[in-house]
Amino acid sequence: MKRTIQLLVLVIVLSITTNVVAQKTIKLGHFSSTDLIKRMPEGDSAQAEMKTYMDELQQEAESMQKEYQRLVTEYQEKEAQLSNLLKESKQKEIQSVSQRFQEFQQNAEIEIQKKQGELMTKITDKIRAAVAEIAKENKYSYIFESTGILWYAEDSEDITPLLVKKLNLK
Repeated sequence: MKRTIQLLVLVIVLSITTNVVAQKTIKLGHFSSTDLIKRMPEGDSAQAEMKTYMDELQQEAESMQKEYQRLVTEYQEKEAQLSNLLKESKQKEIQSVSQRFQEFQQNAEIEIQKKQGELMTKITDKIRAAVAEIAKENKYSYIFESTGILWYAEDSEDITPLLVKKLNLK
């Protein structure tokens, strides 16, 4: 008798839970961030800012490389005439410029990544806010990036046009 009551309670609980879960419909949506970023004025300005930043770094790298090359050429031309002390001094100077150049290249790569991250954060924050608004307005349960991890979705709506409209893009 006790076993029958437990089984009956379990069936009732499962039945109620199933009904509650069945009533909640899941609405999926997806969008292309690449398409949005191409349309956003922030995307163009970020790209222009990165190009300017990288050009500045490139100019500095070329300047350092020219300085290194000048020192090497000067050393090679005068090597036979230099005393051992001056040779050592020039070699150390060349080595120092070479080291600074290598450090500059390493730091430049890190700084480029940081700059790109900063610029992209501004853009993705704006997109994230628009996605959240559209999700609430249109009652989406989940919204995925089109190139994201989701490999299969039966019925998913492309909300890129809604995001374009929300962000006032063309």
